[in-house]
Amino acid sequence: MVKIKFNIKNIIRNFIFLLTFLFIFIAICYALFVLANQPSNNRNWVKDMSVLSSVEFESGSSTVTLNNIRDNLYRTTDDFDVRYYNTKFDIKKIKSAYLITDPFGNLASHTMLDFEFSDGQKVVLSVEIRREQGEVFDDLKGLFRGFELYYVWSSESDVIKLRTNYRKDNVYMYPLKMSKENIQKLFMEALYRTNELKDNPEFYNLLFDNCTTNLAEMLQRVYNKKIIVDWRYLAPAYAEGLSMKYDLIDGDPNGGKESILQIRKTHDISPYARACDDCLDYSGSIRNVFWELKCILGQR
Repeated sequence: MVKIKFNIKNIIRNFIFLLTFLFIFIAICYALFVLANQPSNNRNWVKDMSVLSSVEFESGSSTVTLNNIRDNLYRTTDDFDVRYYNTKFDIKKIKSAYLITDPFGNLASHTMLDFEFSDGQKVVLSVEIRREQGEVFDDLKGLFRGFELYYVWSSESDVIKLRTNYRKDNVYMYPLKMSKENIQKLFMEALYRTNELKDNPEFYNLLFDNCTTNLAEMLQRVYNKKIIVDWRYLAPAYAEGLSMKYDLIDGDPNGGKESILQIRKTHDISPYARACDDCLDYSGSIRNVFWELKCILGQR
């Protein structure tokens, strides 16, 4: 009978060698993938993402020109007329800003910023993936350099109505508790970032370079302090909780999911948006949610 002797030290040594080889092989493959797959603004984009916004700053002036603000006319999610316009904004006339959230799934949500000016102008920033023809969102591609990052500046009746009236999502709108000066800084940070991505495209990342992390990074620069890394970065459906934690919106920061659900009840603009599909004052209609909230709180 043949006896087989096992040398434990050799087995462990060989196992470590194999793991090291596999790690080096995967690292080399990933490095080659990264080198071969660079972000670009020149691809065959879907029609509503084919144009990039850009900003013109006027030296010595508080006025900026924002080019290619999207203002699509939707009939369905797939049937729409693509429209863009350019306009000037006076930074000094910024009146307020809002956090807009569009939750979907258990942990996912899309976050946007809405800026309002004293002269009646309003514009929304939505940080998204930029899709090529035939592409749909895919989690794996979102993790591994499958989509470019895209800053969409749009009218409220484009980006909000698309979600409430045609995708049938529930959308929530929260006034940001920021000083006028800090709102101006936030708007400028968003404009600088828009031009940066126009000149130097980068990849979207589902966990580390998404809509919520981009907004958080801009807020860090506004307040000149580090926003502590929070698990809610990785679960954007809890963006309201993160905002309450840093006193950016009203609500109980220690209330957990219940606090988020409660604040959503009083800031749901979806019914107002759906009731105003063709009305002239779309922006005024969705802000009726704040009038109703004042009634509830007895502040009318």
